Amino acid sequence: MKYIILTAIFFVSAFTFAQNNGSISGNLLDIELNNAPLMFAKVSIKETGAEVLSDEHGAFKFQNLKDGTYTLTCSFTGYENKETEAKVISGKSTPIKLALTASTLSLDDLMMAMASADKKTTSASVN
Repeated sequence: MKYIILTAIFFVSAFTFAQNNGSISGNLLDIELNNAPLMFAKVSIKETGAEVLSDEHGAFKFQNLKDGTYTLTCSFTGYENKETEAKVISGKSTPIKLALTASTLSLDDLMMAMASADKKTTSASVN
């Protein structure tokens, strides 16, 4: 009976150790505001489709990831999207620090977008 219990404990601990997957954690910073935390920005993993929002400190975390390389995509309204790769190793946390810059929109681009939208609504109302 003692050997059965020891064998069961061995298999349970081996199974638990095998399930120890890696994680990716990091911070998003705002370059425009002297690297202040970027709150509530969306961070997603292309390969899995998982998404999280950064907290009030700009921190985010993905847990229980299998070993491999993942592509992180960071986005926030009014800022340029940024992609980076992160390598995950079982039992370890991969730290990432990203800084996003505000996107620029020229007055010409805005006028072209408004003219295009106006042209579409005009042609739609004629039909």
